[in-house]
Amino acid sequence: MKQRLSGLRKRLGGPIYAVADQCIYSASQLLLSFALARVLSPADFGVASAFLAVISFQYILHMAMVHEPLLIRRYYADRSTAWLTWALVVLFSLLGFLAWQIAAFPGQLQWVGAALIVGYEIFWISRSLLLAGRRYGVLCVSGALIAIGYVVVLNAERPASWKEALLLVSVLQLPFLYLVLANTRHTVLPLPAAKDDRGLTTRESMAYGWKASLSQFMSWIMTGGAILLLGSSADAEQGGLLKIYITFLLPMQYVLSALGYYLLPQLAASWKSADAAQRKKSFRDFTGFVLLGFLVAEAVGVALGLLGPHLVVLAFGANYRDMDFSPFFYAPAIFGLTMCLRTGFRAASKPGALLLCSVVGAVVFAAAMLAAGRPVSYIQTIHAMTWGFACMAALMVGWLLFLVRASGVDGNKGEQRA
Repeated sequence: MKQRLSGLRKRLGGPIYAVADQCIYSASQLLLSFALARVLSPADFGVASAFLAVISFQYILHMAMVHEPLLIRRYYADRSTAWLTWALVVLFSLLGFLAWQIAAFPGQLQWVGAALIVGYEIFWISRSLLLAGRRYGVLCVSGALIAIGYVVVLNAERPASWKEALLLVSVLQLPFLYLVLANTRHTVLPLPAAKDDRGLTTRESMAYGWKASLSQFMSWIMTGGAILLLGSSADAEQGGLLKIYITFLLPMQYVLSALGYYLLPQLAASWKSADAAQRKKSFRDFTGFVLLGFLVAEAVGVALGLLGPHLVVLAFGANYRDMDFSPFFYAPAIFGLTMCLRTGFRAASKPGALLLCSVVGAVVFAAAMLAAGRPVSYIQTIHAMTWGFACMAALMVGWLLFLVRASGVDGNKGEQRA
């Protein structure tokens, strides 16, 4: 009996810790949005949301170039590889931020955005290193600390403008540099390396990352990019309303991401296995994960559709009591489905196919936005977003079924030859 309980604890311990960490991280970002909405005017909150959307673009780069490759390989080849990879993420993020600043605010650069980029990258690197080292306890504690920091500092200082608020948020990330320095040695391959162990190199990280980043960028266009578009327009308040809508989706997003990243190394190894039975079991596990994710996302959407009018006043204040929550009854399920399907493409090492599906979704979103009336509202943007993700999900399902069928055929041929 004890052995059975011990085995069950080992099987469930990893997923439970991973989900708990992502729930805490999601709560920290929710609390940040709540605090900003309460201490800033609706117009300033819209501008601050636009800057935080730039950070969501940086998050895409970090996950594709740092987090996912490190999670699969577990180790960097050497210390210089780690620092170079992290520096490239910051560099690309700063270039993207400058491009947006020149287009959105010509004549004046808001350097608080650069502070945000550096601060958030420190925080995310610490999370990636802790997760690769399976230090779940420190992960949960660090997420709780940053959440408390957002609420306490923003409410205590009562910033008068969005610039002051974002600068405070940037400064709160700096202490996590200690976790980066303390945990780098756990994820850098010790020298001399074992013969059967090979650390992650900068070239491997970049090769995986550029296609994965572009595919994620296509999805970002429909979420963070849409917030940027509305927040930079004459009616900046629409950007804040869209930010609130996406903020309510964050808990579901982070939970599904946690489960997907937990399954990713196992699926990647099983799908490349020469054992046909192991590949079939891996596909069954993945199918169950997709169905579970779809049902969870739909349940969350229905709950938000019913409770949203009350929750938005409780969390963001009375300024947002008139928001329309009807899209929650269907949009979150489609969004959650695409998130789960991405795990299959990553495990099958098909970032190019994922990029193609993402491009089609972004094109459908752009077409729907162009067809919308002017000025574009946050509800019209949500409808365009839903169409884009629905087309993306349809293509992804078809492509994954083709991949599985091709894998089965190859496996049968191999068995016949044997």
